[in-house]
Amino acid sequence: MEDKNPIDDLKEIRKIMEKSTKFISLSGLSGVFAGITALVGVWIAYDLIETFSKKAPFYYAQGRMEEGWFELDMKLFALAGIVLVLALSFGVLFTWLKARKNNQKILTPMGFRLALSVGVPLFFGGVFCFGLWLQGVTFLIIPSMLIFYGMSLLNGSKYVHNEIKYLAGLEMILGTLALFNPANMIYYWATGFGVLHIVYGTIMYFKYDYKK
Repeated sequence: MEDKNPIDDLKEIRKIMEKSTKFISLSGLSGVFAGITALVGVWIAYDLIETFSKKAPFYYAQGRMEEGWFELDMKLFALAGIVLVLALSFGVLFTWLKARKNNQKILTPMGFRLALSVGVPLFFGGVFCFGLWLQGVTFLIIPSMLIFYGMSLLNGSKYVHNEIKYLAGLEMILGTLALFNPANMIYYWATGFGVLHIVYGTIMYFKYDYKK
């Protein structure tokens, strides 16, 4: 009779428990590509803002300043929507590929609970940010986005790997700092949704996904 290694038994028990309590199909590459998409979006947004700044004197001279601001807002909203769709698409794609490779499913009760835990704070955060725009309090939008996003990650952290709590905390810290430095808010946004996602996704990929 072959003797069993107690350490191997404990590792196996831990794997079984994680499968029953965690959504382990979430891919680190999802975070990497979401971060890259966000940085590209920031670069385009910065170009749009710079172009508007150069045209601002002409808008003002023609009495069309309010129209110019509205056009810029619409372009930024459209850009944000495209970035969101692309980031989510990459997330679903790489998560599905990882699940298929490991003979797992992503449409599970655990997956739905994760989506609900993350989605509810994000939905109300989006409504809150839209309300800020309607009220003209635009300087609070970026801090609110970062803080609500961090809260949604923290709310869903019980269903994924614990490392996501650090990402959640950093997002909320960046959002708070951005509130006190409105002139550089776009850099906080780029750091939170771009750089941190790439760093987090890379760490998760090599820790959980990559196999030598």
